[in-house]
Amino acid sequence: MVIDLTKLIYNNLYKIPVTGEIIVPENLLENTDIRKISPVKVEGFILNNEETYELDINVSGVMILPCARTLKDVEYPFDININEKLEENDDNSLEIIQNRLEIFPIVWQNILVDVPLRVLAPDAKEESLEGDGWRLITEDNDKEEIDPRLAKLKDYIKE
Repeated sequence: MVIDLTKLIYNNLYKIPVTGEIIVPENLLENTDIRKISPVKVEGFILNNEETYELDINVSGVMILPCARTLKDVEYPFDININEKLEENDDNSLEIIQNRLEIFPIVWQNILVDVPLRVLAPDAKEESLEGDGWRLITEDNDKEEIDPRLAKLKDYIKE
């Protein structure tokens, strides 16, 4: 999404609105957990603060992620507020080329940061807490059980 900053620079305006949709290219999803992503809605403003520009936008949409148990598709809605200062001499900042600003890199970085490590489908079964020769021990059910093969050693220990 390219924003034209000429009104902000030459008309001495304090802010200009930013609205629109961004369609994320499929090739960017290849090395992520995101299977699909809806068109991303962008709403907000770019503010002119004498020496810097400030990007204050809200980004929302829905991404499809794999369930951690079943690998089924799970819809995960996201709603991100982005507040970035854009300085002309900053190496980490976006470049303003011919009074135009491309905000997609900032939007994409914030979407990637918002991807959860694990999502579960609503119909995913509860994981088993026991298996063949193992069981989950938590603080609630942690009882000292003595292995029957070592029970005779208890008689030799004097307290």
